Amino acid sequence: MTVAARPRVPRPSEELHGGPRRLVGSLAALDGRLPGVHDLLLMQCPSSLRPLGGGPLPDWARQVLRAHPWVTVGRAPAVAGTPVDTPHPVRCTRDVSAAPETWLPVTVRGPRRGQRVDALAPRAAVARTLRPEQLPGRLSLLSPARVAAIPALTVLPLAGQLIADHRLAWGPIGAIGYELATGEPVSGPLSPLRVVLRAPQPVSRRDALQLRRALTRLRVPVQAELETRHGAVLLAEYAASPLTLTLLTPNGPREVHDPWFPRGL
Repeated sequence: MTVAARPRVPRPSEELHGGPRRLVGSLAALDGRLPGVHDLLLMQCPSSLRPLGGGPLPDWARQVLRAHPWVTVGRAPAVAGTPVDTPHPVRCTRDVSAAPETWLPVTVRGPRRGQRVDALAPRAAVARTLRPEQLPGRLSLLSPARVAAIPALTVLPLAGQLIADHRLAWGPIGAIGYELATGEPVSGPLSPLRVVLRAPQPVSRRDALQLRRALTRLRVPVQAELETRHGAVLLAEYAASPLTLTLLTPNGPREVHDPWFPRGL
């Protein structure tokens, strides 16, 4: 008698929206690279997060992390050792090769507008990292009906073609990036498309203006930022050719003349 094969049940260590989770330890940072701003981190031990304001996480944040333990890396310096002015950390079980603790600045995103909490997350508790550049390829993981319902998701491939013409590595951030990483429907019909453009080398004002004009022709607002080695500047501001620009750095915003060669850094 032939016995019908049982359907495969995912293991607890597997993430339904994108493959297996990584073991906690030295592999968490992806080949030794410290996660950067806008990266999305899957936390193996969400209880180890420490709010910057002290005290426990809000109830809504704990509920979000229990269901979908993803956080976004913020633009702030990492902290070595034990964070100051926070309770003694609740450590995850770590392997023997785990590096000394490095605490990363992260943000927990809630389902409602304004639900954000800034915290520090131990690098050793990171199970998986997704960079913005990896997220466009995850569009196929969403249902066609969902993509059709969110204009910012619909125009994502076209925006990628326009950016590719300028040979810039890029990726979506904000609500669209979070949804592509986690599968959670956090974006809405009016959500803008926020993207980061990797620009380690200077981009001419002419190219920036051409790209800005091309992106404004899309049927959704596109908020793009050029990420240099020193921080980020808004594409729209840079393309407008002002004498000074606001450069977003890990230590706060700065007024500079050239985001690639800022004086004083």
